[in-house]
Amino acid sequence: MLKPLFSFLFLFCLSQVYSQKLISEEIWNKWDPDILARANTALNVDYMSGEEKLVVLLTNLARTDGLLFSETFLNAYLEGIETNKYSKSLYKDLKSVRNLPLLYPEKDLFEAALGHAEKSGKSGHVGHEGFDARFKPLMKKYNNVAENCAYGYEKAIDITIQLLIDEDVPSLGHRLNMLNPEYNSIGVSIQPHKEYQFNCVMDFGRIATER
Repeated sequence: MLKPLFSFLFLFCLSQVYSQKLISEEIWNKWDPDILARANTALNVDYMSGEEKLVVLLTNLARTDGLLFSETFLNAYLEGIETNKYSKSLYKDLKSVRNLPLLYPEKDLFEAALGHAEKSGKSGHVGHEGFDARFKPLMKKYNNVAENCAYGYEKAIDITIQLLIDEDVPSLGHRLNMLNPEYNSIGVSIQPHKEYQFNCVMDFGRIATER
């Protein structure tokens, strides 16, 4: 049986004060253009939506410079919202995150994420049902795999920040996946969900060969 690091987080946007926040041009301008270009690894992928590509970019920026990410995207997202132990711990964790390997999109991981997001969306299920069967065909290519699932959000900024905060998830499994230096590959799919309007699946992998 595969033993990935993952956990389930229930995210429902209709009752969230901070859902659907936008990213201002001012925030992007605080990042070096070369860093933005390198982190935008999904830019030319033709099988992902704009929001799915943005999830990859934002996650890569958090992995590249955690402190700057917290001073820009995280600060703006949480503006006017009282911090709690989860957001405070995220600020602390991001301070030590710098120059982690970039996550590059892989079509097989995308297809795994897409299949699970579509199946969960149609059935209304939540969680990681069928994880072993989903990833077993990929284990010759990847040394390690993991999965994040989020519910209730369709925008990349909401998905990325909420999974990083990982509120009410004591293990912080989503955050750990996103900031795990072992991973260098990713697939992201955002699909409709029967119960919670939207669900996002992020699948991570580590390819043994160096990029």
